[in-house]
Amino acid sequence: MTETVDTVEAPVRGETDVLKKIDAVEAAAKAGQGRLDPVVLTEATQIVDRSGQRLRMSGELTVVALAGATGSGKSSLFNTLTGLDLAAIGTRRPTSSMPLACVWGEEPAGEVLNWLGIPRRHQVQHRSSLEEAQSEDLDGLVLLDLPDHDSTEVEHRLIVDRLVELVDMLVWVVDPQKYADAALHNRYIKPFTSHSGVMVFALNHIDKLTPDQRKSCLDDLERLLKSDGLKSPTVVGTSAVSGDGLDEVRSLLVKRVSNKRSARERLSADVDRVADRMASQCGTAKTPEIDQSDITELVDSLSDASGLSVVVDAVRRSYLQRARAATGWPLTKWLGRFRPDPLRRLHVDQVSRQQGKALRKSASNEVAIARSSLPAATPVQRARMDTAVRNITTKAAEGLSRPWADSVRSAIRRREESLGDELDQAVARTDLGASDNPGWWGAARFVQWVLFLITLGGGVWLAALLVARIAGLDDPPLPEWNGIPYAWIMLVGGAVLGLAVSFVCRLFATSGAARRSRLVAKALREELEKVADSHVVAPARAELEAYTTCRDNLAIARD
Repeated sequence: MTETVDTVEAPVRGETDVLKKIDAVEAAAKAGQGRLDPVVLTEATQIVDRSGQRLRMSGELTVVALAGATGSGKSSLFNTLTGLDLAAIGTRRPTSSMPLACVWGEEPAGEVLNWLGIPRRHQVQHRSSLEEAQSEDLDGLVLLDLPDHDSTEVEHRLIVDRLVELVDMLVWVVDPQKYADAALHNRYIKPFTSHSGVMVFALNHIDKLTPDQRKSCLDDLERLLKSDGLKSPTVVGTSAVSGDGLDEVRSLLVKRVSNKRSARERLSADVDRVADRMASQCGTAKTPEIDQSDITELVDSLSDASGLSVVVDAVRRSYLQRARAATGWPLTKWLGRFRPDPLRRLHVDQVSRQQGKALRKSASNEVAIARSSLPAATPVQRARMDTAVRNITTKAAEGLSRPWADSVRSAIRRREESLGDELDQAVARTDLGASDNPGWWGAARFVQWVLFLITLGGGVWLAALLVARIAGLDDPPLPEWNGIPYAWIMLVGGAVLGLAVSFVCRLFATSGAARRSRLVAKALREELEKVADSHVVAPARAELEAYTTCRDNLAIARD
């Protein structure tokens, strides 16, 4: 019972590890889109798709391919290993352009063979054990004889290239004359250095060599493979004629078939290979951080370049001017009507509170906002802004590999081009309170008009007395208070009180203007912070977040 549990748990645990690595590569590839080499990303996507397809198929089957050059003897080796004569099934394999598959056992292999692209006429079911290894169980083995990888037919080479990417294990059959062939090493071995565990190299035709020559060739082949990057290559000397090395090859096949892990090991090796290629571009540096002090400096420079101080001062002066017009002495405040409103001169008084909320709420929908007449940024202000942007860009790209550093710079540069226009839009859509009048203005206006009417009444009363005297009429009696006629009290008192109320209102207006300018400065700075975030900080952080996702998932895939 214990052995049964161990046999079941090990494959499940291995499969989970492979799935975890595949998911990590998929996540890394998505994060690297538009940043890393598209060729590598395409390869990663293909491996993820291919791995998913293979894992959905039977885990009881192990696909092993015999591959080699013309004259290497792989077909003879295939005949010997299968105990079949290829010539006897020539009607099923009319040409060598298609691989031949031999399947051991009763496990259905149709889905795997269809996925490999091997037609039914090139499939043979082997239902008996090998005569030389009757005690060894090869049920579940799918053995392929591939076309020559150095064939003059392009179709043959394409088939080999495709199946080399799909099979669970590769047995490279080489001969003493061609084992150092550069095409084999450069095209099929060096790119697959992470696949050492799923590759076997059979030096065939050793029956034609002396013992010293055999040892020399085997040692030299192992040396070449290690120089290609394979850490512990498996090299076997074989001969289909003398039978040398065939027992060792069979033992390797039996071991692979029995542990049912070749497919997962092959997929893991595929993942390792593409993960290494992606990691070489992504890098493993610590994710840079954007300091708050740098963001503050950027917002300060945007405030300077956008004319924030000019707007705030215009808000203050506009508030005072409107306060005087609303609460001033009626006989003097009309002079202020000839002064243009500072906000209107800048064309930033169009946005009311309700409009401002609507515009801010719809800012993402590209609402058109009237341009202001704020002065353009001076060269000094522009230089300060560029320096602040460049400083954040440098900090965000510091230590990153070139693809990611370039991606950070490009992301900020794309948004930076519209930064100047966005500053003007930010000011234009900010509610400056141009139409928001305090309630006390209305009360003060009422009081001023009452005092004005009293003053006017006193003046009319005195004027009437003057006219009566000029006309020689009797002076009407004048009511008095402590010897002072009420008419004079109304005239002088109304005027004095009116001017006094104007003075007090001006004091309150000065305080209110200062408060309003502080609120507007805060609102404008918040808008500029949004601009800084959307055009500089957010793009940089998005790239850094993608980099972190890519780096961390590649670490999982390569673990």
